[in-house]
Amino acid sequence: MLTSNLEKIERFAAKVWRIHSKEDPINQLSFNEYDYLKVIQLAPEPIRLTDLAVEMEVTKPSATNMVQRLERKGLVQRKMCTEDSRAKRIELTEKAIIGLQEESHVYGIMSKGLEKKLSREELEQLNLLLTKALK
Repeated sequence: MLTSNLEKIERFAAKVWRIHSKEDPINQLSFNEYDYLKVIQLAPEPIRLTDLAVEMEVTKPSATNMVQRLERKGLVQRKMCTEDSRAKRIELTEKAIIGLQEESHVYGIMSKGLEKKLSREELEQLNLLLTKALK
C-alpha cells in the first residue's frame, strides 16, 4: 500500500508540474542535474567541489563533469575559494535561483491541494511523519 501511495504522490506531483510550471531551464533538467542544483542551493555558502561530490556520493571527476554541464547551461558558476587558492566554490546563477523559486511555487500549489483534502490534525500528522521518515 505504501508503494502504491508513493506512486500516486509522484503522479500527483507530475500533474501539478504539467499544469502550473512555466517553460524555464529547471524544467529541462535531468533528475541528476536538478539534484545537484538542490544540493548547491541548500548549502549554507557556496560549496566546494569536493564537498559537493561527498554530498552527492559521487567521485570528484563525476561532480566536475556535472558542474561543467550546469555551467554550460548557465545555472552555476565557480568562484575562487578564499581559504584555499587551489579550490573553487560553486554557486547558483540568477537564472537557477529564479527557476528554483518557480519550483517552490509549484510545491506550494501541491501543498494547498493536500490541505483541501485533509483536516488540520491530519496535515500536522502527515508533516510529522514525513519529517521523521525523511531524516
